[in-house]
Amino acid sequence: MDFKQLKSGIKEISEIASSVPEPFRDKCFETLLNALVAGEKPPHEQHPPKKDDPRGKGVDLPPNPPAGPSTIPMNSQLRLLTLKAAVSVEELNKVVFVENGEVNFIQEPHPKKIRDGQLEWSLLLALKNAILKNVFEADAEEIRSKCIDAGYYDRNNFAGNLKSPKFKAYFKGTLKAQGKAVALSPEGQVALGALIKRLAGEAK
Repeated sequence: MDFKQLKSGIKEISEIASSVPEPFRDKCFETLLNALVAGEKPPHEQHPPKKDDPRGKGVDLPPNPPAGPSTIPMNSQLRLLTLKAAVSVEELNKVVFVENGEVNFIQEPHPKKIRDGQLEWSLLLALKNAILKNVFEADAEEIRSKCIDAGYYDRNNFAGNLKSPKFKAYFKGTLKAQGKAVALSPEGQVALGALIKRLAGEAK
C-alpha cells in the first residue's frame, strides 16, 4: 500500500470513527486502521515479525527508531498519534527525549496567560504518560505540580480551569483534585499534535 492510498484510507476511517459515540471512537479508529493495513508486509522484511513485535498484530507500523537518549521509544499509542495528528517522529524528538526512563522536555510552552499554560502542560503531561505507560492521560495533581514548577499555577482558579470548556473537550472526563487520571479525548489528541508541531517549529 503506497502513501497516497494509506492517507486516503486514514481520512475515510477517521470520518467513520467520528460518527460513532465518543467512548467508542478510539477503538473504532484502531480497529478500522488494523483492517486497512492487515496483510500488508514491508518489502524489506524477509521474515515474519515475532509474536511480541507490535508489527505482527495486523498494523504496518513504522520501523523502530534507533536507540539513544534523544530518541523516543515509539509504542502503539504514539504511533497512532503520528497518524491521527500528522506528527512526525522527528517533531516529537525536537520536543522531548527519554533518558534512563525519564521524559525530558526540550521545548516548553510559554503562553502569556496562566490558564493557557495550565492547559498546554496538561496536554504535554498526557504525552509524557503515553511515552511511559502507553496511554494518553493526566491527573489534576501532576498538572498542579508541573504548573507550580513552570510558573503557571493560579491557586484561586486552578480547579475552575479544569472544569472549563476546553479541558472538558480535551479530556474524556472532569479532572478533579486528588482524583484519578483522565484520558485525552480524540479532540485532545489533535490539540496535543498541534502543540507538538508548534513547539517543534520553535526549536532552533
